[in-house]
Amino acid sequence: MGTDPRPVAAHIRHVIKLLRSPQADSPCSDAVAHVTDLFDRSVPPAQQTLLACRKSCSHCCTQMVVLTAPEAFFVAAQIRKRPKTIAAVVDVARQTGTLSLEERLRAKVMCPMLEAALCTIYAARPLGCHGFVSTNLNSCLAAFERLETPDIPMPQDNISVLYASRMLLLAALRLADLRDSTYEMNSALSAILTADNAEQRWLAGEDILAGVKTEAAPPPQFEDAIRKMAAFVAPTV
Repeated sequence: MGTDPRPVAAHIRHVIKLLRSPQADSPCSDAVAHVTDLFDRSVPPAQQTLLACRKSCSHCCTQMVVLTAPEAFFVAAQIRKRPKTIAAVVDVARQTGTLSLEERLRAKVMCPMLEAALCTIYAARPLGCHGFVSTNLNSCLAAFERLETPDIPMPQDNISVLYASRMLLLAALRLADLRDSTYEMNSALSAILTADNAEQRWLAGEDILAGVKTEAAPPPQFEDAIRKMAAFVAPTV
């Protein structure tokens, strides 16, 4: 984040502008793409050399993914014309939508967006997926294959950039007068993909995810940072 709030403020204003764009086919997709691209550009390149993550490595893709509504709309836009994937999303939502984090891991149900161990929405994957990395393959195998207590080593820079990106997105949503709740991914996608004009209705203020259970609010220290971000940017929005 740094000590100068102005660069973050500029990104928040840009995300709000994207969310409010009347010309965009999917304003949420454009806004989230900006934030995820910012995440990718902000992680120091040297950190990537430390990662054990490789193409076709999908051991962690059995865990719960939590996202905001705009992230869900971004994912939905990628799979809307793929009926088999939509059916798989709805099925997985039925199986796992009400499970806890621990229960989801024990169920070992793979993400429905995977094909041959490859993520079919890789560029549009949620921030949680962008930020979940590991420097030790054995730790991943222990957690996700052998179901031992998770102890995944992650570079601190990745974690810091993930938190900053999430807070930036939440601050932008609040300033745009949009809901900043978070949801289990497959449950949110199931609701979105089975509703007409879901994104347009959500942007207009309709809570089309009212039937989907919300996840925990940000911890107090993050909530305080989000409020400070929003307060700094508010006079210029």
